[in-house]
Amino acid sequence: MLKPYKSVIVLVCVCACAVASKAQEKRPDAPERLKSVQVQTRSQANRVVTVWYRVPKNFDPTERDRTWRVLVVFGGKNKDGKNEAAGGAGLDWGPWADEQDVFLVSPGFKDDNYWNPQPWSGQALFDALALIKRQYPICDTKLLYYGHSAGAQCSNLFAAWRPDAVRAWVSHGSGVFYKPSITMKGVPGLVSCGEADTARCIIGRRFVQKCLAQGQDVIWRSYPNSPHDVPKDSLKLARAVLTHYHGLYQSDLWSNRPAGRVEVQPALFFGDDADHAYYPANSVKALAIHPDDRVPLPSEDIARAWGTEGK
Repeated sequence: MLKPYKSVIVLVCVCACAVASKAQEKRPDAPERLKSVQVQTRSQANRVVTVWYRVPKNFDPTERDRTWRVLVVFGGKNKDGKNEAAGGAGLDWGPWADEQDVFLVSPGFKDDNYWNPQPWSGQALFDALALIKRQYPICDTKLLYYGHSAGAQCSNLFAAWRPDAVRAWVSHGSGVFYKPSITMKGVPGLVSCGEADTARCIIGRRFVQKCLAQGQDVIWRSYPNSPHDVPKDSLKLARAVLTHYHGLYQSDLWSNRPAGRVEVQPALFFGDDADHAYYPANSVKALAIHPDDRVPLPSEDIARAWGTEGK
């Protein structure tokens, strides 16, 4: 009779441990990963702005010597920022942010030409980052920017407003760009657009050509038959670009490492905007690409996300 009795005790203990384990997993004092701060602004339409942010799953407060990269996601016009910061809104930045140990931040700007940072929205963003930094050791001096539509206008205009505070930026479907300037040399960017979004596509391509003529590091990619939307391939390329520069300049994040030297990277590949094929930079076919169609690509991962390998 002793053996069945012992079995019952063991079974009860196992069940109790399992219940305790589940209770521990769901304990109410576990911190939420999606949070927000509020800042006051000079805008009549945006007296108080809510800025949402998402903590990466591997955040470790015991790493005293490091800070954590921030990707600011500017959503489409008049978005409140919550879905974008949560990693959703059709952009799906959440898994990437967790893999790369990056905080997502997204402001809820409304109306009032907020894509122009100078009057009020730029200061509002940096005020919000300062509040977040009181709680988490984020890096607010070398940001990543991503934006679509009105948010794409934010991503490049904010970068040009404070180029010292940006590591890399991406604008998809933008209708407004900064005036190409030598001050943006060493601040790499990506401009993409659907070819069916005709006016913005023409504006974006001309902008990139002017940037390249001044020695700026800006990639161009258009997407055939795509209107004013966000193709999955454009997100794949955006992630490849931001991953590249985030990884290349990890020294931004560590106080015990020397700062990385900022310079325009030589292209390892060139893409042909006429057919979206890419070739090694020193190949005959790369040299044969028409200058107006030649797209410099700084890494193989970016080249693969940009197009197909040329034969």
